[in-house]
Amino acid sequence: MRIKMPGSRVHIRLFERVATTNDTYDIFDVGVDFADGDNIQKIDSIAIGGSFASAKAAIKKMDDEQAAKEAKASEPVAEPVAATPAA
Repeated sequence: MRIKMPGSRVHIRLFERVATTNDTYDIFDVGVDFADGDNIQKIDSIAIGGSFASAKAAIKKMDDEQAAKEAKASEPVAEPVAATPAA
């Protein structure tokens, strides 16, 4: 996510995904980007990376549970048939 600082050419970068060729790890950066006096784009940031296997597993489990709830809620419910008196 990038947030522009009002009245400046500075953007705050919060957990911007860094493109990599290895999908084993996810890398994010936190910092600022700005144009210097020559209008050259510069980035000052700190990269944070990892496999985040436990977080990914927990998120997948929560997504699966939510999908199961939504599937159950969308199932048609059979309504009881009212008995009619015999004539």
